[in-house]
Amino acid sequence: MSTEQSAAARFEEEFRSTIPRYLSKPGINVDLKMRHKETNEAMSFAEAFPEQFANWQTIQSAYDRRSLIYSILDNIMGKDLQLWQIIERFTDDRYAQRAVDTAKAHADATDENSADYWAALAKAYLVLLNYPAVEENARKALSIDANFHRAKIVLADGYHATGKTEQAHQLYNEVLKDRLPKTQALSLTFAQLVGFDGNILPSPFYALDWLQAHPDTTIDTWNWANDEFYYSPHFRTQFAYYLLKQKETMQGLVKLFALAQEMPWCKEAVINSWHLINQLGMAGNMEKAYAWLQSVMENNQWNPNDPGLQRMEV
Repeated sequence: MSTEQSAAARFEEEFRSTIPRYLSKPGINVDLKMRHKETNEAMSFAEAFPEQFANWQTIQSAYDRRSLIYSILDNIMGKDLQLWQIIERFTDDRYAQRAVDTAKAHADATDENSADYWAALAKAYLVLLNYPAVEENARKALSIDANFHRAKIVLADGYHATGKTEQAHQLYNEVLKDRLPKTQALSLTFAQLVGFDGNILPSPFYALDWLQAHPDTTIDTWNWANDEFYYSPHFRTQFAYYLLKQKETMQGLVKLFALAQEMPWCKEAVINSWHLINQLGMAGNMEKAYAWLQSVMENNQWNPNDPGLQRMEV
């Protein structure tokens, strides 16, 4: 098999494995076939989307490749998505504000009676760090279905983010009790436990708890989880801190600053990026980045010495 054929096979596999996540339906089997417009012959995804395939081959990160595949799927099946799926799709692709705006603009009575809708909206608010809205919307989902797992998970994440760890873990444990396969509970991998595909407890906060409780975990596992939860500013912040503690200073700074740029409402990422640049004496080398961080802090009237924020020292 040539390199090009090998890449096409990987693209095919990754494309198909991304479809359930795009639909927010773990485990669903969609037999999607592309056909030539003129001959009606079956085509591979690489043949059907040659420009995107060429671009895909240049992308290193799993989350950016996933974003590219999402954009293709928008044209294939985007019109068939329910509103809650659109919200999830935007949130997972790092467009949480767009998810909320879309929800507000298009929700109808059917959506407002859907636990899926309220749980999806709660997750978008979690990314936007609006914790009262997380709780409000998750509780609306639970008022419709008292055992709705996705609502329990996002409510638990909101509790975790606000220091209510006991309430958070009570909800996590309720979900685990329902979802853990009784015969395999002792042999699950970390990816099966917290990953989207495993559909047991896909929570960035629970994943972080697990990783931090296992300090011998390899960087490969952290990198996998970073790809899995890249939509989460909470996970990305803590991954950057992990790298800094491992003396991977520049890598940690780069990841923290990338988060600040993508999600400038993340106060902790903005302020700690600014502090790290200062500590490393790099304000002159990163003049534009430094000035931008300062402007974000000033526009939001954020105190760079806010005692309520976790501060990183290198």
